[in-house]
Amino acid sequence: MARIRKSATLDSREARTVLRARQEPYWHRIEQGLFLGYRKSKAGGRWIVRRYRHAGSPGAARYSERALALADDHRAADGREVLDFGQAQRKILSEAEQLARDASGQHYTVRDAVVDYVAWLHRHRKSADIMEVSLNAYVVSSSLADKRLSDLTAADFDAWLAWALNRSHRTRKAGVERREKAAGTETKAETAERSRRRRATVNRVINSVKACLSHAVNNGKPGNSDAWARLKKFRSADSARLRWLTVDEAQRLQNAAPADLRALVAAGLNTGCRAGELLALRAGDYDPRSRTLLIADSKSGKPRRVPLTDDGLALFERLTAGKPEDESLFLRADGSPWYRVALARAMRAACDVAKVRPTATFHVLRHTYASHLAQGGVPLMFIAEVLGHADTRMVARHYGHLAPSHVADAIRAALPKFGGMAAHNVTDLRTRKA
Repeated sequence: MARIRKSATLDSREARTVLRARQEPYWHRIEQGLFLGYRKSKAGGRWIVRRYRHAGSPGAARYSERALALADDHRAADGREVLDFGQAQRKILSEAEQLARDASGQHYTVRDAVVDYVAWLHRHRKSADIMEVSLNAYVVSSSLADKRLSDLTAADFDAWLAWALNRSHRTRKAGVERREKAAGTETKAETAERSRRRRATVNRVINSVKACLSHAVNNGKPGNSDAWARLKKFRSADSARLRWLTVDEAQRLQNAAPADLRALVAAGLNTGCRAGELLALRAGDYDPRSRTLLIADSKSGKPRRVPLTDDGLALFERLTAGKPEDESLFLRADGSPWYRVALARAMRAACDVAKVRPTATFHVLRHTYASHLAQGGVPLMFIAEVLGHADTRMVARHYGHLAPSHVADAIRAALPKFGGMAAHNVTDLRTRKA
């Protein structure tokens, strides 16, 4: 801490008694840009702190001032409410050092990084709400939250990873799984699938954590990037199976759904759009001349147009008939907007009635749309474009095996029949996906 500077007019109670009362404080320079002021009144004196503003909007005051404490004119200094000249200087210098440390980011924690990153996401990304929930659940509530970025080590992330993998999930499905596990009725396959889903969830969180902390470092906060650079995702955590509906399942689901949900399901099957994209649609987004649907508010932030088939055209002609351009296309039966939980419950109920097993979420409709396009020979590049992906990586990963393959055709044509299977008269009655 800097040395206390003496002042012949302010450093003692006796010296201050000869000063006349006035509104303008008597200033004492502590260091460059930092001053201690003494404002004297008939009731007694008060210490004022004055700081130079290093940056500000044009026309703003060059200095900021605020009251610090009472001077020890009539009461003995207590170090809190009443300060003598030396104590006032020490408090100002201590505050200045704290401000400097905060500005340098020395005390910047993981919790601070999450707050700043989520605020940035809300300004620039559509996934802000989902990311905020994930980071709050897996980071803010963990032992990492109050650690300073500059102090993070690889060991901290090893401990966090073990905690995240075993974190208790308070969901309906998690509750059922816990009860089945406790009762011993969970099969090995179900146990393996539950473990895979947890690893897949943690992998997504790892992406968010790395993005969050790297955002802080890129914005000038001191941090040990090597600590989280070594944080590796679990291998083989992605699902080997992608849920999608056959034509028969899709028809049964639509027939079983109430009218408000049926329209939304039909739109999902005919466009491959996400639920949030459909719920944001207005009547004016349908263009019958170009036979397309405008998705102006997509997850990526880039608008796109989805081409419609004859069924899609008939659907949106019916949905937009007589509606002004700014009216929502999809509302619940009571006129209220859909929300995530209500849509999930409605889908679950419709699947139960339609006997669609396992239960399909609304996002399965997007997979259904893309899967049938891939099986129909539509190039993966076209599918990626209509789904709103920047490239074909995700599409190839999920739907590439469904697309016609010259490699597969060549192998099937060239490989001889080795025999060995006895003939039988059993007919396979299993439902095959078309």
